[in-house]
Order: sequence, then C-alpha cells, then structure tokens
Amino acid sequence: MHKTTLLVCLALAALASCSHDRPLSRDELQSKLISAESLASETNTFLQFVRQGRATDPYSNGHIEYLSLEIGRIAKELHEAHPPADAEPQYRKGLSQVDALAAELNQLRGRIQRRDELAHDQEQIAGIRDTLQQAVSSL
Repeated sequence: MHKTTLLVCLALAALASCSHDRPLSRDELQSKLISAESLASETNTFLQFVRQGRATDPYSNGHIEYLSLEIGRIAKELHEAHPPADAEPQYRKGLSQVDALAAELNQLRGRIQRRDELAHDQEQIAGIRDTLQQAVSSL
C-alpha cells in the first residue's frame, strides 16, 4: 500500500512539472498575442475615457485591475510554455511586449486617478500594441 501511494505521488509530481513545459503551437501563440494586442487597445481606449473625466474612481480602479489580471494570465501561460520551434523569434518578441504591458498596467494601478499623467502611458501602450501587431502579422 505504501509503495502504491509513493508511485502515485511520483506520477502526479512528474505530471505537474511537465505542465510548465507544454509546447505552444503557432496558432496558440498567435491567439495569445492577438488577445494581448486587444488588451493593449482596450487599455488605450480606457485611458482616453479616464483622461476625459468620464470614468468614476471605482470603475477606473476595477477596470485597471481586470486588465492587469487578464494580461497577467496571458503572460503566465506564455512563460510556462515552450515556444513553437518555427516561431521562436515571434514568441520572444511577443513575450517581451506582453511583459511590458503587464508592467505598465501594474504601474497604472497605483496612479490611475492622476489623469494629467496618463498621456505618456497611452503612448507607451500604443507602442506595445504596434509591436504586438507586428509579431502577430509575422506569424
């Protein structure tokens, strides 16, 4: 009985460690980068809305939290996967932009109420979005 339990535990540990090494297909990579690009576009639209004074503080805080969680999920999935063998440069470029967007959104969480400071963030995020578009189009 003890040996069976040990074997089951070892098998589960092996399966758990393999989940971080899951190969990513080219289509999956493209889908994740399109989702990240969409989040960057949504973030820019949202920041414009905030800069115009059209968002309440609770909405602004909640929405920036949602955007941060979503890009964090995509980043985690990309970090835990192996890049497609035939698209490693696009994977690296896309991953760096996803990480940049996650960092930008994380910083915005603490200063979303300072509308006069958001123009620079919009420019940064537009650049990230453009680079993500290039990565997607090269797939």
